[in-house]
Amino acid sequence: MKRMARRVVLAGLIISVAAGPGSLAQNAQPNENRESSDELTPIQQNGKWGYVDRAGTVVIKPQFSHAGRFSEGLALVWTGGVPLTDSIVTSFVKMGYIDATGRWVIHSRFQYYFFDNFSEGLVPFREQFSKWGYMDRMGKIVIRPQFDWAGNFSRGVAPALLGGKCAHIDKAGRVTDQSQTILPRQKYEQDSHGTYRLKPHAPPCS
Repeated sequence: MKRMARRVVLAGLIISVAAGPGSLAQNAQPNENRESSDELTPIQQNGKWGYVDRAGTVVIKPQFSHAGRFSEGLALVWTGGVPLTDSIVTSFVKMGYIDATGRWVIHSRFQYYFFDNFSEGLVPFREQFSKWGYMDRMGKIVIRPQFDWAGNFSRGVAPALLGGKCAHIDKAGRVTDQSQTILPRQKYEQDSHGTYRLKPHAPPCS
């Protein structure tokens, strides 16, 4: 009986080591303790970023090249370099969202760009070589990429750029109102189709 118990423990240890901290999970269930996770603070050590709690204790070891603040239980992090529009250089950076345990809940898989915190359960993203849309906290695309830029939600609506015109959308992606003024193109920030490549220096719409 004792021999069998030892075998069970050993098997558990092998599985734990095999899974390891490097395992990334798309659509993993996020940690729901949002209040405590939002109190975690990014800290830099030896060129890498991690997180400490209110007492200053490291709870997520420094390992990221960028670490944003927690919002709604998730934080935006990067590993590797910086996101660029060149498809070759882009492969050197991974970005996505972790929960308060340091576990990846959403990651880019070199297909999406993330720049913002979650608000009202959604976050804007840009699909590589495509448009902007929205994901939920499980990493599910809930508003398909169709905008030239997309902002954060507040009170059920978000600003967006569509066809060069500012608009407001609801959480179903429906346009609730839109300006008739076409904004001038920002040469170094927008592509030939008018889509912002990365997060703009200043939001084009509000």
